[in-house]
This record gives sequence, structure tokens and C-alpha cells, in this order.
Amino acid sequence: MSATKITFATLAISLLTVGTAAAEPMTLAKCIDVALQGNPDITSANLEVDATTAQSKSARGAFGPRLHLDAGIQRWDSPLSANFSDMLIPVVNVGLQNKNGLIPIDKSDLTGPLAALAQPIELRAQTTWSASVTLAQPIASLWTINEGYALRKMGVDLAGLQRKATRRDVAFQVTEAYYRVLQAMRLVDVAQKSVENIDAQVKRAQAFFRAGTVGRNDVLRAELGLAAAKQRLIQANGAVVLARGHLATLMGLPPDAAIEPADKIADVTVAPVMPAAQAEDRAVADRLEIKEIAAQTQQARAAESLAKSKMLPQVNAVANYTHSSPATMFAPKQDIWFIGATASWDIWEGGGTYYGIDEAKARLAQALAARRKAENAIRLETRSAHVNVTTAAEALDVARHAVEQAEENFRIEQKRYESTDNTSFDVLDAENQLTTARGQMQAATYDYLIAQSNLARAIGQQNPLEGRAL
Repeated sequence: MSATKITFATLAISLLTVGTAAAEPMTLAKCIDVALQGNPDITSANLEVDATTAQSKSARGAFGPRLHLDAGIQRWDSPLSANFSDMLIPVVNVGLQNKNGLIPIDKSDLTGPLAALAQPIELRAQTTWSASVTLAQPIASLWTINEGYALRKMGVDLAGLQRKATRRDVAFQVTEAYYRVLQAMRLVDVAQKSVENIDAQVKRAQAFFRAGTVGRNDVLRAELGLAAAKQRLIQANGAVVLARGHLATLMGLPPDAAIEPADKIADVTVAPVMPAAQAEDRAVADRLEIKEIAAQTQQARAAESLAKSKMLPQVNAVANYTHSSPATMFAPKQDIWFIGATASWDIWEGGGTYYGIDEAKARLAQALAARRKAENAIRLETRSAHVNVTTAAEALDVARHAVEQAEENFRIEQKRYESTDNTSFDVLDAENQLTTARGQMQAATYDYLIAQSNLARAIGQQNPLEGRAL
């Protein structure tokens, strides 16, 4: 028995040390603020907005002209030259024939222009380079570009809505996790109180045993009840550690981060709830999911218009300037330019563009159908959240009365034991009912707060702290 007690005590101390070491009290509002800065889902949503914004800016750049540069430089192994003297001498010799025959000459006999022609001629320098600049401005394709830009811009709006939805979801997840930590801590208090009550019963039983008014089995029964209560306390402490770890993870912190809730919820007042039909109508009007689907529908319409625009020919205005250097005998140094227009049109490509229009129409029909489905789902979700709030409020009221009854029953059983009208079994049974009632009241309290939060989210509230009057 002693070894078992030491093991339980050691485990309890270690759990408490991990869960509360160097913990800084944090309110629910502070936890939400930290989560909105460090939660990985929100970071991903922010990056998605940045990516879609960059895509939109990239598409916008296609409206203006495109300046294109082609340039090249070549270093050859040697210059390219030609020597015409071998062809020139025979020609000159033929021209100098007389009646006595040929008058042979060689290169040294050539003078004037003939001497210049006999020299090697450079056809290509060892180093050559050229540059060409082309300016192209789309004309007929501006419609296609505009539709593509509109589609990308809608993507930015959609990413912004999704980021808002992510921030909302994280805020409500943190709210629920925060309440679960508080609930787990209150259950530790309940378990600790149970240990104290049963420990007092053990001492009474031992005193009565020494006085000879109860048997040894009465004391053993009380001691077994104390061991069971200590086990429940250890489990409750472990639940606190896990609840804190879950909250820390949602906040973007390591699971072992020390978080101590600062909010103290002494009593909860049940607030009036709006009618279910009104809550459903508000949810359909305010939920971001409906706005997301509306944005997706606009995207689908823009995609259909973009697909249609691809049926048109592509016409561009073009201007070009080209420079090449150095000059040679057959290729002088060049500086040339032109202006004009180019046109291209895929007259037949197997229906690829045409069927793209059909695909866009189908996507649009999908988006419209998704809206109807989403509205029904949101109404059902809101109705479920509404029912959970009302039932949680009723359960909380029942739990409060149960605690009052269990406390009175435990008091009576204690008095009866002091009068030796019952046994430790009766006292332990009454104490177990009291502990159960207290635990159920704590669970009902935080279940009600979480149900309120879920209803707030269901009807379209962005901030869990907006209020409780739903």
C-alpha cells in the first residue's frame, strides 16, 4: 500500500509541475490575440492572400506593352577572310595576251586598284555582336487579359474571405479550449475536495475504531475510498495538462508552454436566446461561407467569360529596332527598325477552346448548386447549436439543484455516522454522489458557455467576445 501511495503522489506532483510552472495568467482575450498572431492556419491563410495578390498584379501587368530584348556576342577562333589574288591573276593574264602569247605577271606586278583587290578581305571579324529590341502591345486580346485579371482579382477577394473564416474558426477554437482548461481545473478542485472529505471520514472511522464503536472493515472501506479519490485527483491533474497543451497548440505555442487562465467564472447566468428561425435567417445572411460561395460564383462567371474570349484572334502592335556590329565588306554595320502588327488565330484546334466554355458553364452550375446546399447546412448547424444552448441551460439548472441535494444528503449521512446509525459505506456513497454532482455542475457550466460560443459562431459572429445575448 505504501509503495502505491508513493507512486500516486510522485505522479501527481510531476503533473502539477509540468502544468503550472512559470505560468503567466492570461485572459481569454489575450489568448485569442496570441492565436491570431501565431496559429499556423492563420499564417497559411495570410500567405494565401499574399500569393493571390501577387497573381492579380501579375495578370494586371499583361495590359501594357511587352518589351523584349534579344542580344548576342560571339568570339570566334579567328577572323573569317577571303583572298581573291588566286582568281585575279589568271584574269589579268588573259587580259594581257598578245600575238606572242601570254605576258606572265605575279602579285608584285599588280598596282592601284588591282593591288587592293589582291589583298585578303575580312568577311567576319573575330568578335561580332548584335542586339534587337521589340515592343509588342496587345490589342484584340485585351478582352481576354481583362477577363483573366478579373478572375485573379476575385481570387484575392476569396482568399480574404477564407482568411476571415480561418481567423473566426481559430478564435472560437481557442475559446472552447480555454473553457476546457478552466473546466479541467475546476474538476481538479472537485477531486481535491473529495480527497479532503474522504480523508476526514478516514480519520473519523479510525477514531471510532479506536473507541470500539466500528469494526476494522469500516476503516478499510474508508481508506479504499480515499485511494480511489486520490486516483481521480491524479487523473484530473493529467486532464489539466492535456487541456493546456491543446490550448497552447492552438495559440501557435509548444504543447508544454505554461498557460494559466486568468478569467475566474464564479457563476454563470443563463441568457435569453433568440428564436431558432431568427437565428437561422441571421446565419444565412451573415455567415462567411455564404459570402465565399458568392465569390466562387462570380469566379465561375468570370471563367466562362474568359473561355469565350479565347475564341477571338490575337492581334498585337509591334515595333522593332535591331543593331549589328562590326561592319564587313558584305555586311555593313546595321541600325534598322520597323513597326507593324501581328495576328494569330487558331481556326481549328479540335474543339479545345470551345469545350472549355462548356466546362466553365458546368463549374458555374456547380457553384449555384453549392450555395443551396450550404444554406441548408448552415440552417441545420444553427438549429443544432440553438438546441445545444437550450439543453445546456436546462442541464445547468438541473446540475445546480443536484449539487444542493447532494450536499444536504452528505451532511445527513455524516451526522448519522457520528451517531453510529450508518457505516462508512453510506458516507462514501453520499460523498461519491456529491463529487459526481459537483463534477456534473462544472461540466454543465462550461458546456453551456461553449454552446453559447458555438451558437455565436453559427449565426455569423466573428468574435467570441461580442456578447452572450443570443
